[in-house]
Amino acid sequence: MAAHPPRVVHLVQTLSGGGAETAVRMLCAGLPSEGIDAGVVSVYESGLDEGAQAGLGVPLVDLGRRRRGDYAYFPELVSTLRRLRPDIVHAHLHTGQYPGRIAALLAGVPSIVLTIHGREPGGPVRWALDRVLHARTARFIVFTETQRRRFAREQRVPLERIAIIPNGARPQPATASRAELRRALGLPDDAFAIYAIGRFSEEKNHAALLDGFAAAGAQAPDLHLVLAGTGPLDALLKARANELGLDGRVRFLGYRSDATQLVEAMDLFALTSFREGMPLALGEAMSGGLAPLVTPWRDHNDFVREGENGYVTAGFSADDVAAALVRARGDASRPLIAARARETARALFDSTAMIAAHAALYRELTA
Repeated sequence: MAAHPPRVVHLVQTLSGGGAETAVRMLCAGLPSEGIDAGVVSVYESGLDEGAQAGLGVPLVDLGRRRRGDYAYFPELVSTLRRLRPDIVHAHLHTGQYPGRIAALLAGVPSIVLTIHGREPGGPVRWALDRVLHARTARFIVFTETQRRRFAREQRVPLERIAIIPNGARPQPATASRAELRRALGLPDDAFAIYAIGRFSEEKNHAALLDGFAAAGAQAPDLHLVLAGTGPLDALLKARANELGLDGRVRFLGYRSDATQLVEAMDLFALTSFREGMPLALGEAMSGGLAPLVTPWRDHNDFVREGENGYVTAGFSADDVAAALVRARGDASRPLIAARARETARALFDSTAMIAAHAALYRELTA
């Protein structure tokens, strides 16, 4: 065994925003109790205030990369990893998959772990890079057996080097009643509130959600839509809501650190993405007792099944979303579906099991 506890550095783009970042923060908070010496390197600004940094529970290095065309950070990343001397670099998302793994190799890090949070765009250059970097990556982490077998087949990686560790969700209990939360959000008491949490980016397909919501509202005028998040499409989505005349029925909350607490005020969770891995927001909403409505992204049925523990649209268009919203709104069995969703989340999105499984993997790699 190593002479010291396994020393792991998580390499991320940022620590605020999406599900991958939330999972990393959750891991960092739990790993010390498992005997793991953990730390984080954030390539862009972490986005955490002083209180959130203190709550992280592990050291944070914020490289402060300014934009995608700024490559001056890379030598600093390599020198930072040499100074930290981790046994393992655990890479996440695009920045981890490519610059992160290259930097870890240049810094002489003994082991590299890569979590596959979702599909990265392809192309011959990335394919060639992956062939080189995959051979030097000790373990890959995916969330389901389906993903494991597909990744092995598509990326030509032996099954034994791919670990299955589902994401964990740890919803925050609401600090106010449903009525109080609704008043704070400006939601009418009798509104049917649809909730969506996520980055405003192309793959999340918020445009279809807005257009579908507008169409569904013609049949169900009590529908209200609440959106938590921000991102590059922020201005476009707000402009589209104005064009559709949705003022007063759509609320853009921006980034909310208490986003999961607001589940208590809602009636349905919507996730209309084109692609997902194991969306943490979905697990948090289901854990909070919300029935989910999702689009048929690849592997969605590993988490949500139509009429059993949620609703699945026929496709990704606004019309598909509208039809599913109307169906969910009028479904008398929705409370039962919501209860099943909670049971599913408890079984799949176990945060304690997620932390323990990562710690066991790190110990195996340093043995």
